[in-house]
Amino acid sequence: MPADCAHAGRAGALESGVGSEPRDVGRVHATHHTLVLLQSRRECEYSSSSVVGAEMLQQAQIESSPRAQAAVGPIGRMLVRRFVNYLRNASTTFELVLPDGLVRRVGDGAPSFRVHVKTNRALRALASTDAGRIGDAYVAGDIDIEGDMLKPFELRNSLSDSHPMTTVWRFLQPALFGQIHTNKQAISAHYDIDPEFFLSFLDPEVPCYTQGIFVNDAETLNAATRRKFDYVYTGCLLKPGDHILEVGPGWGAWFEYAWRRGVKCTGITISQISADYLKARSAALHADWEILICDLLAYETTRTYDAVVIMGVMEHLPQYKPVLEKVIAVLKPGGRLFIDASACTKKFELSSYMVKYIYGGNHSFLVLHDFLDKLAQTPMRVEELFNDRHSYFLTFQQWARNFDRNRELVIQRFGEFNYRRFRLYLWGAAYEFLSRSLDCYRMIIHNP
Repeated sequence: MPADCAHAGRAGALESGVGSEPRDVGRVHATHHTLVLLQSRRECEYSSSSVVGAEMLQQAQIESSPRAQAAVGPIGRMLVRRFVNYLRNASTTFELVLPDGLVRRVGDGAPSFRVHVKTNRALRALASTDAGRIGDAYVAGDIDIEGDMLKPFELRNSLSDSHPMTTVWRFLQPALFGQIHTNKQAISAHYDIDPEFFLSFLDPEVPCYTQGIFVNDAETLNAATRRKFDYVYTGCLLKPGDHILEVGPGWGAWFEYAWRRGVKCTGITISQISADYLKARSAALHADWEILICDLLAYETTRTYDAVVIMGVMEHLPQYKPVLEKVIAVLKPGGRLFIDASACTKKFELSSYMVKYIYGGNHSFLVLHDFLDKLAQTPMRVEELFNDRHSYFLTFQQWARNFDRNRELVIQRFGEFNYRRFRLYLWGAAYEFLSRSLDCYRMIIHNP
């Protein structure tokens, strides 16, 4: 999901917000007891039915009651002054609506958005000028944002995002439990929620969780996604009777496109819910899709494929050398590999908000120079390479609009916690592509 990647690491002024860390963040005790506690904490943070998230929202509702809003108090006013003064030179103008109803303007000119500060806890988060704590406050329901949802992320460079425990845990997981286990935990945390949640913002006819290829800003996401599928089919020289392997087939949009053109489809996934959905979809279509629950790094077969498609999954596969070795082992001579991925210039650069609420583990945006270096050590060669940065901005923007349009349905079915954490992610990612902090590459690679 990239001009300076340090910007992408914060992933926007509010998107990059992560929860505040324990005060004694420097002391990481590598005892079994501590590691179990840490892992339990991670699993709780990533749970789609997070009890912690529900408790945070419940507490926010109590604190935002009329009685709690009666007065900000001297300490609250001091916190407001600190935040306003800190951002007094910001180029983005917005309004703060305080718990007692007082409105304060930050910056000069017409405000482009409003931040509703509902609790005194939110005032403390804002005064910290820490993106992590601000993000937590939004997810908890202590803060609401209305107006131009791209504008808040222009403040990202003005905020800190220092959460050592979150960073340490990202890399302890694979070291202690192995990369395959870490992949499974992270993928399960993000994807193992009812498919209707993702279908609330993906294109309903072509539910693809990666960028389309837009020829103009007014084009529909549906048309842009179908153009991308045309590109993959043509670029991989596919024809009826060919057999493809897709790594992470998601909700089957590409499978259905290829299958309708006579291509046999095999997919590997480590998301049980995705596998169940795909099997049901295959049965409904009377298709012959083969769906296997397996990590690519653990996949073993004597079969070879005409093409391998890794669409929007390389961010979860930062170990490029073993990934390429596995692809070579299963790809026929003359076969093609399609890859697309969000990209930045520094490996493992990711905001603490993203680590906590969206993508855990040691996953990473694609680092092109590193990937190409590993590719150059293999017989495979790049045939085509494109930057779809603007197309991914348009894609994420449409997803975010779809999600907001379906707000009531999402909250009713999946809870406000899930709505809030994904809302910041979608709008924040859109801004990262718009601001050129993230890139998006797609490529066709030939196996001689």
